[in-house]
Amino acid sequence: MKTAMSEDRAFLTAVRKSSAPYLPPPLLRFLHAVDANFHLHHGTIASDYFHDEPSMTIMSSLFIAYVVWRSARRMWTSTTRRSTAHLSGEEDAVLGGLNRVVVGGGDERAGHSTSGGVRNIPPSFRETVVLCGARDAGKTALLHRLCNAKEKENAWDPPMTVTSLAANAGYICPWEDTSENGNWGNMTIRIIDHPGHPSLLSHLTTLLLPVATSRVVFALDATQPVTEGAALLYQYILTHSQVRQSWSKAGKTLMILVVCTKSDAVGAKNHKRMKIQLRNELDKLRKVDMAITDSSDTNITDRSKVMLPVKGKSIDLDSLGSDVPVSLHFVESGFGKDVEAIREFVLNGALLDVK
Repeated sequence: MKTAMSEDRAFLTAVRKSSAPYLPPPLLRFLHAVDANFHLHHGTIASDYFHDEPSMTIMSSLFIAYVVWRSARRMWTSTTRRSTAHLSGEEDAVLGGLNRVVVGGGDERAGHSTSGGVRNIPPSFRETVVLCGARDAGKTALLHRLCNAKEKENAWDPPMTVTSLAANAGYICPWEDTSENGNWGNMTIRIIDHPGHPSLLSHLTTLLLPVATSRVVFALDATQPVTEGAALLYQYILTHSQVRQSWSKAGKTLMILVVCTKSDAVGAKNHKRMKIQLRNELDKLRKVDMAITDSSDTNITDRSKVMLPVKGKSIDLDSLGSDVPVSLHFVESGFGKDVEAIREFVLNGALLDVK
C-alpha cells in the first residue's frame, strides 16, 4: 500500500515539475496557494488522500472526469438515431418523414386528431409553406402554435422542443371560412418545418423552389444575435443562383415573412432593431464575397452563388432590386402575442399588420 502511494506521489510530483515551466504565473500561484492551504489546515487529508500533491491530485481527477464524460457522451450519441441521421447526407433522412408526421390539432377533417398529435395519413393540401431559420429560433414551437390556432382563446402552453434533425410537417385550414361539405384539400396548407442544423441546410434549397413552395416563413430569435440567421438567408436564398433563377424564370416573387420570435421575452428586440441588425450582417457577408471575388490570388468560384446587387452603401431590405425576386416582410411574434398575421400569410399570402 505504501509502495503504491509512494509511486503515486512520485508520479504527481514529476508531472508538476515537468509542467510548471509551461504554466502561466497566475495559475502557478493558485496551485501553490491550494497546496499551502491543504498542508496548513488539512494536513492529514492531504497526506492520506492527496499524496502530498493536493493541486495535482485535484487537476488529475478533473481531467479524468472530463475524459469519462466525453467518452460517455460520444457513446450515447453514437447509439441514437437522432444524433446521426444527418451524417448520411441523404435527403430522405431529412425530408423522408413528411408523409408520416403531422403536427397540430383541431379537426379530423384535415387529417388531424381532435386532441392534436401525430397521424399516419396526411391530408391533401393546396399549397406548401416552408418554415425555416437558424437553430433554436422557435420554428417548431411556432408550427405547433399555428396548427393549434383554434385554441388561441384558451390557455396554451408551448411544447417542449429540441433541435431536430428531421423536417416536421403541419397542416392548417381556415375552418371558419368553409362549409361542412367543402373540399378541405382545396384550402388546407402544408407547413414544412425544416431543421436549422447547419449540416442539413444543403437540403433546404430543394424546398425553396417555386415548384415546391408558395412562400416562406423565416424565424429569427429576437433575444439572440442574427448572425446565423443572416448567413442562412444570404447563402441559401438571396445569393443562391438556383433559387433566384427559378423564381425569375417563373415570373414570380418569393415572399418571405421574417418572424421575430420570442418578442415577449425580457430583453427581446423589436422588429425594427432586428431589421437593422439583419441588414448590417448581410452587408458584412456581401463585403466578404466582394473581397474574395476581387482577390487576384484565388481561382475558386462558387457556381451556386450570385452576388447581391446594391444601389447604395448598404442593402435595402425593402427593395432588393429586380435581379433578386425576393420580398422581405417583418412581424413580431411571441407566446403572449397573437399569431393571426402569420397565420393569414401562411393561408393565403396576406400581409396583415406586417411591417
